[in-house]
Amino acid sequence: MKAEIINPFLVSAKEILEMETGLTGIRGKLSLASSKWTTQEITVIINIIGDVKGTFLIGTPIRTAINLVEIMLRDSIDSFNDIVISGIAELSNIIAGRALVNLEKIGYNSDITPPMLLYGQKANISTLKRRRIQIPLKTDIGLIELSIALED
Repeated sequence: MKAEIINPFLVSAKEILEMETGLTGIRGKLSLASSKWTTQEITVIINIIGDVKGTFLIGTPIRTAINLVEIMLRDSIDSFNDIVISGIAELSNIIAGRALVNLEKIGYNSDITPPMLLYGQKANISTLKRRRIQIPLKTDIGLIELSIALED
């Protein structure tokens, strides 16, 4: 995977997180992972099609997801519910969409599929033969993990 393909997703995640919630995402240590991945409590899956192909995943603990949506809505949320599911899926969709705008600026035309949300910890996901870059973002309300398995 080329850095020019990965970086727009990291930059977009940090920008959108700050814009929508006021939180700063501090990048942790990047790692390269095999195609098999064990999910977080909540994992949003967005497929990328076009010049760049593959999968973009965002994983987080349930409490972090609830906190993110509370900040975005400026309202208290008592438990994990449809509002949290919708909010996290939409936040992820915005991040992926912004990343594709940035990729288009450097000549890669791609599109995203609607987000899918998997909740329940320790499910295994395979990106088949595509290895993934894992990028942890540490925030004041918890960890957000980006997982990028793309190729051009």
